[in-house]
Amino acid sequence: MSRRWQAALLLAALVGTYQVAARASSSSMPASAGPAARTLTPEERAVESYNSGIAHRDKGLKSEQKAAAAPEADRAKEQKKALDEYQKALKDFTRASELNPQLFQAYNGMGFAYRKAGDFAQALEMYDKALQMAPGFPDAIEYRAEAFLALNRMEDAKQAYLALFASDRQQADILLAAMTEWTARRRADAAGVDPAALAAFEAWVRERGALANDTAQMAISQHRSTWQ
Repeated sequence: MSRRWQAALLLAALVGTYQVAARASSSSMPASAGPAARTLTPEERAVESYNSGIAHRDKGLKSEQKAAAAPEADRAKEQKKALDEYQKALKDFTRASELNPQLFQAYNGMGFAYRKAGDFAQALEMYDKALQMAPGFPDAIEYRAEAFLALNRMEDAKQAYLALFASDRQQADILLAAMTEWTARRRADAAGVDPAALAAFEAWVRERGALANDTAQMAISQHRSTWQ
């Protein structure tokens, strides 16, 4: 299940039978719904703002992927589209947090948008807020670790990976891929990272990747033997 639908399902649970996907972005139910139309609660409006932010986030990611694959002449255009979508996402996530200050997913979304804009200090602050409200929230741990990488904080990223490896293997795999990409970028441009420290980190990432693969294969084998 994608992060978007995991979040949507969780948020839907927060408001009982309120169906997030079935609602328009207006503040009240459509007139066609009948005389029982009502004003949305702040929590319900927060859900709508949050899901709008998720939609903009996903559009930004798509534009970012297009930029990576585009000819150099078109790359800047797609990168600008991505940044515009992330700024829209930030606005929606911020609004969601204002409507429902307990919506920890909104702070996580704000952290994501700030990180994509290159404001890592603000991103870390938002991730920390999300984790204060929901300790162990795997999405925030993974996103925060990517911010650590951007700041060359390798040890913090390693600790985040170990936490995810023990609690959420899917997010751990995402972070491992991000670590691998980061080491490749730093080999091309060290950006202040000590070569010896980078080599040690790269070796650690390879070791963790091999361990992750071995344990995944072991789990598959155990599952198969159970059903034989």
